[in-house]
Amino acid sequence: MKKYPKCFPDNFETEILPEDAKEENKSVYRIIKSGIIDRDSFISTYEEMERGLIPRKKKLDLNDPGIYSTSCNIDFSEAQYALNIFMRHYPKPFIAKGQTEVGCGPCQLTSERDKSKEGTHVDWWIYEKSDPQNYFKEVKENE
Repeated sequence: MKKYPKCFPDNFETEILPEDAKEENKSVYRIIKSGIIDRDSFISTYEEMERGLIPRKKKLDLNDPGIYSTSCNIDFSEAQYALNIFMRHYPKPFIAKGQTEVGCGPCQLTSERDKSKEGTHVDWWIYEKSDPQNYFKEVKENE
């Protein structure tokens, strides 16, 4: 079943999700904040706020599709930069390499939607009952 998390707004699929987001396999890197590759390592920013894992922004744009996505990067150096930031706040973060598996939900390069954004950031809208963690492995330092 291709359903988004229950906490997403009712109009997420019809009015917020970008029309040109598509299910495709993109090779990406993901920061695993908890130190364990599991399903919870792939929740969206919105879900993190809903669960109280990160503070809710004061001026949160609920129509911004990016807050409902799971962030990844195509370029390792961008993931490395993000890792350095997360290391200050999480005990054991690391970089995992994998793919935005077709059956787990649509994705989009953020810069395709927002021309003011540069880089290789990927928004991935993951279905509630999917297992994205099965498509990722930790990147070892010598790789």
